[in-house]
Amino acid sequence: MAKKAKLTKETFEKAEEIISFHGYSSLDELVENLINSEFEKIKSDDNDTEEQADKLTGLGYIS
Repeated sequence: MAKKAKLTKETFEKAEEIISFHGYSSLDELVENLINSEFEKIKSDDNDTEEQADKLTGLGYIS
């Protein structure tokens, strides 16, 4: 299911440079890669936050 996003001319030009530099085949491929990458960061950050809270609780910093 393809959706459209509106980009400013400046943003589109930046995207074109990224596409060229990294060898993406299209803007769609770039966007999909960036979204997947950010999604993985969010999911791993959620786990890191929980682990950090557990460690701080164990050390007595959080009760």
